[in-house]
Amino acid sequence: MSEVLEAVRSEATAGDMLVVIEQNPSLVLLDAAKADLFYDRIKAETDKLDATVKTSKGRDEIRAMAARVTRSKTAIDKARLDLTKQWRDQTDACNKAGREIKERLETLADDVRRPLTEWEEAEEARADKCDAIIKSFKEAAFVALGDTASSVRERGITVFETALDEAVFIDRLEEAQEAKAAAVGLLKAALARLEKEEADVAELQRLREENAAREAKELADKEVAAEALRVAEREIIEEQKKIDAAKAEQDRIAAAAAKAAQDAKDEAERIAKAAQDEKDRAAQAEIDAANARAATAERERQAEIDRQAAAQAEADRLAKVEADAKAQREADQENRRKVKTAAKEAIMSCGVSEDAAQKVVLAIIAGEVPHVTLAF
Repeated sequence: MSEVLEAVRSEATAGDMLVVIEQNPSLVLLDAAKADLFYDRIKAETDKLDATVKTSKGRDEIRAMAARVTRSKTAIDKARLDLTKQWRDQTDACNKAGREIKERLETLADDVRRPLTEWEEAEEARADKCDAIIKSFKEAAFVALGDTASSVRERGITVFETALDEAVFIDRLEEAQEAKAAAVGLLKAALARLEKEEADVAELQRLREENAAREAKELADKEVAAEALRVAEREIIEEQKKIDAAKAEQDRIAAAAAKAAQDAKDEAERIAKAAQDEKDRAAQAEIDAANARAATAERERQAEIDRQAAAQAEADRLAKVEADAKAQREADQENRRKVKTAAKEAIMSCGVSEDAAQKVVLAIIAGEVPHVTLAF
C-alpha cells in the first residue's frame, strides 16, 4: 500500500496524468483527488474531440476515443477487484463461519428449550380441552323450542356421565364442576317441564278422541232410533188401514191408539234430547278443562323460556367479565415482562452479563435489594 501511495506522490508532478493512471489504474482507487483529476483530464480529452460521423475518419476517431475510455474503466475495475480480493475472500470466510456457528447455536438453543416447548404445547392442548368441555356444558344447557323430552334427557345423560379429570383441569376444576352442575340442573328442570307438557298434550288428544268416538256412537244410536221409529210408523199405518176397514168403534180405538203412540214418541224424543244435552254439557266441560290445562302449560313454558333467556344473558355477561379479566391479566403480564426486560437491558448496558442482569432484576422484584423497586 505504501508503494502505491509513493507512486502517486512521485507521479503527481508528471506532466501526463493520463499515461500515469493508465499504467497504474489503482491510483484512482486510493486517492479521491487523483480520481477526480484523472476524470477531468480524460473528460478534457473527450471534449477536445472534434469528429463527425459523416466521414469514415470521424467515425474512427470517435470509436477510438470511446474504446480508450472503456479500456481505462476496465483497467480500473480490474485493479479494484485485485485490491479487494483478499478482503472479499476474508468476508466470504467470515460469513461462512458465522452462518455455521449461527446454525449450530440455533440448533443448540432449540435442543435446550425443547422440554419447555413441549410442556407449553401440552399446556395449550390441555387448556383447549378444558375450554371445549366447559363450552359443551354451556351449549348443552340451552334448551331450544324444538327440543323434546327425549333430546333433553339424552343431553342430560351425556353431561352427567362426562368425567372431570382433576389432572387435566387442575385450577379450572371448580369452574368445570360448576358449569356441569348448572347444565345438569337446567336440563333436569327442562326435562320435567317437557315431560309435563307432553303428558298434557297426550291427555288432551285422548279426550278429543274419546269425544269423537262418543259423538259417533250417539249419531249411530240416533240413526237406530230413527229407523225404529220409521218401522213403528209403518206398522201403525198398516194397523190403521186394518182399523179403517173395521168397525167404527175400531176406528175410534185406532185413533186413540195412534194418539197414544204419538204421545209416547214425543216423550221418547224429549227424554233422548235431554240425555243428549246432558252428555254434550259433560263433554264440553271436559274439553274446557283440558284447554285450561293446556293454556296453563303454555304460560309455564313461556315463563321457562323467559327464565332461560335471562339465565343465558347472565351467563353471557359473566363470560364477558371473565374474558375482560383474562385480557387484563394478560396485559398486566405483558407489562411486567416489558418492564423486567427494560430493566435487564439497562443493567446489561452497564457491562453486566444477561444471566447476572436477570438475577438482579429478580432480586429487586423479590425485595432483596434495599431501597430499589420496579414500577409495573
